[in-house]
Amino acid sequence: MGRRCERCAGLTVELLRSTMILHHPNLRSLRDSAAGGCVLCHLCWTSLRSRYSAEDVGAVLGGAAPPSQGGYRIRDEQVWLTGEFEDDNFPDPDDGRRIRRVSRTNDSSTGSAVWIDCGTPDGQETILPGRGGVLSNDLSVFADPGTPAASHFYERYFTADRNPDGHFEFARWLLQRCQARHPECGLGRGQAAAQPPEMPTRVLDVGTAGDPAVRLVLPRQQGLRAPYLALSYCWGQSARHAIQLRDWNMVALLTSGVEEAALVKTHRDCVRTARQLGIRYIWIDALCIVQGNEADWVYESKRMAQVYGNAVLTLIAGRAAHSDAGFLVNKLEQAAPPCALPIGRKWSGEEEEADKGVSSEDRGEVFLCLPRRVTGEHTVQRGWCYQEKVLSRRTLLYAMDRMCFSCQRLSIWENGSTTLHNSYQLRARLFHSPPDDADASARPEQQLRERERNRLRAQMLRLWYENIFIYYTSRQLTNTHDVFAAISSVAQLAQRSIRSRYLAGLWEADMVRGLLWYTRYSFDRGRFLRMMTKSQLPTGQSVDPRPRRPVTVDGEPAVRAPSWSWASIQGQTAVSRAATYEEQRYLDADNSLVRPMPCPSQNSNSPPRWTAEPDPGCDADVLHMPNCELLFLGRPKRVQILFPLPPSASAATPPRSNPGSAASESPFPGQWPRPCRAPLTQQLRLYWALLQPADLADPILPPDLKAIPSATSGFVSSSPPTAFAVACFDVAEERAADNCWFLPFIRSTGEGLLLRKDEADGKFRRVGIVSAVREQFIPWLVSGPEEEIRLV
Repeated sequence: MGRRCERCAGLTVELLRSTMILHHPNLRSLRDSAAGGCVLCHLCWTSLRSRYSAEDVGAVLGGAAPPSQGGYRIRDEQVWLTGEFEDDNFPDPDDGRRIRRVSRTNDSSTGSAVWIDCGTPDGQETILPGRGGVLSNDLSVFADPGTPAASHFYERYFTADRNPDGHFEFARWLLQRCQARHPECGLGRGQAAAQPPEMPTRVLDVGTAGDPAVRLVLPRQQGLRAPYLALSYCWGQSARHAIQLRDWNMVALLTSGVEEAALVKTHRDCVRTARQLGIRYIWIDALCIVQGNEADWVYESKRMAQVYGNAVLTLIAGRAAHSDAGFLVNKLEQAAPPCALPIGRKWSGEEEEADKGVSSEDRGEVFLCLPRRVTGEHTVQRGWCYQEKVLSRRTLLYAMDRMCFSCQRLSIWENGSTTLHNSYQLRARLFHSPPDDADASARPEQQLRERERNRLRAQMLRLWYENIFIYYTSRQLTNTHDVFAAISSVAQLAQRSIRSRYLAGLWEADMVRGLLWYTRYSFDRGRFLRMMTKSQLPTGQSVDPRPRRPVTVDGEPAVRAPSWSWASIQGQTAVSRAATYEEQRYLDADNSLVRPMPCPSQNSNSPPRWTAEPDPGCDADVLHMPNCELLFLGRPKRVQILFPLPPSASAATPPRSNPGSAASESPFPGQWPRPCRAPLTQQLRLYWALLQPADLADPILPPDLKAIPSATSGFVSSSPPTAFAVACFDVAEERAADNCWFLPFIRSTGEGLLLRKDEADGKFRRVGIVSAVREQFIPWLVSGPEEEIRLV
């Protein structure tokens, strides 16, 4: 157990359970005990130092609160320990009632933990247990497999030095429970004998550990239906040296197979995991799609929903930077080793244990360790991996510091952190079949079905903008031209609910809202940076977050989408939160300043067409859509770019108007998202500019521009009186574009696009997004006849 000081010698799980125990009179005492060799004090001291800066810890050592908290003198400097243990409901980690009872967020649990709180904050009589101190952090709890405690605590610790193969048992237990208890995951109770779903075109037979050969199998030709694993991983540069399926070696892989030792490490780890879980077949793209065969790649790329959706489990190799790195070994090295904590003589279920002949001394011990946080994974930045995770009904993620099992009901991490899912999550909605009125004969029944379809469409569009749109566009692709292929299967499933043509990443049924995307780095920087913090990359890795035009691996410009599509940008894009939650604003024809061309068809029920060609060669199952011309009606206004923004220009959020108030009648209520709440930095100013009418003599403009206040909305201070809007360019390099036009979209908010007109063909190309800020210019914005807009 290691040396313990007098204060730690008698601590047990039962003593700490839901009780605050005085540990040390102050932080100095804890530090000195840690330096003296007490293993538990050393662990507590290290935990606090890992969360706070040296300046903050130094302040508390001196009896003062950290500068960030005011620097006041701490009245009570005591250090307390409090235990929160979740063994009383073992073995039911998927019990929603238990999770909601112990959770802080109503749908998640952090697992068993011991909380360290130091110092009573100013204005409080006592410390609130669990991050209630001036300094606070926690220690995670786990049990080693095979010990008495493992029968009551499901938290585990699997590293190269401790329980290195224990993750197999952990995964097998969770998979079996899910298959037996979760009908929403595909195999509910009583369905164990049901026929497995259809298998992919090709799978690999891993055989047994005694047979080192891995053979290619054609399930359809053999009439084979059996459970299989799928693998999601990063190829990396080592893929060049990996064994791959080719036209010339297919017969050999089908007959004699390939030696397991000849496979790259990540593929070998997949083989080993399948054998340990008792699953004979696996699917790995490099070995099940014919590499170098364009026709086979196109066919298989469109079937990812079946490949990953039908897999009994998808392994996500988050630890593997490339295909020869492997993912089973957790190389986590913490700043302090785990420390044993005896359970003690009393706990729930004592009488039952006594009946089994288990003495109090046999109850064993758990271990405390430094908290394991999400430290990133290599797959989190890969475009194809996003789709593979979304489509999978179950995943086993090997993250950098721990593993996580996820299914349609819950996600449970190795350290006990558990999150319940709900029926609104993305995959459940994607695989939900919308109602079909083909058999409906009664008109009321048809109306009910139509309302249900409209509800599902609105629901799916919200998921598209909130989840798919944001998270997919933040990822990277080795082949930049795969931008539509890597999300095609998700789009095909979403299309069943949205019931619309899919035009280069935008839904024609929601074109007005879809066209008003923006680059999150420059327009919504605060949320962008918070998201980047949550989705950390592994230590030492970074990705340039600045939006840019895509290039090939050789650095050559790549045209992979029309200018109006989010896919024309490499970087995270989004639509405003108002656009997500106030969709009626964008569906209201009276509020829209753009509209599709009148349909020439005699059928008035025909959906509107926004494209110049009846068949533009775009749809959810089209893998490449570099060109698509839109044709619609609008009122473009030629503008002049005013830049740079004044150094004092601020991007502070203007006051929001209260619904129903007089101010809410303003056509520019200030509800468009702002880039940040601080003055624009020099870097961000590269994306922003002010707009003024190109023809200041236009009679429709306000008669006395100089009389207009410089900052009526509070958005831009110190702006010239002729400026009516602020533009955010998609990429900084295009900020000097000439012959620019503002195309207003929404009457009530002033949202619109900044376009550049090509005088040679009269067609427009998108260069940015516009937010109008001065209501005095509204008559000018809505004036003039509609014109045909050709946007390419």
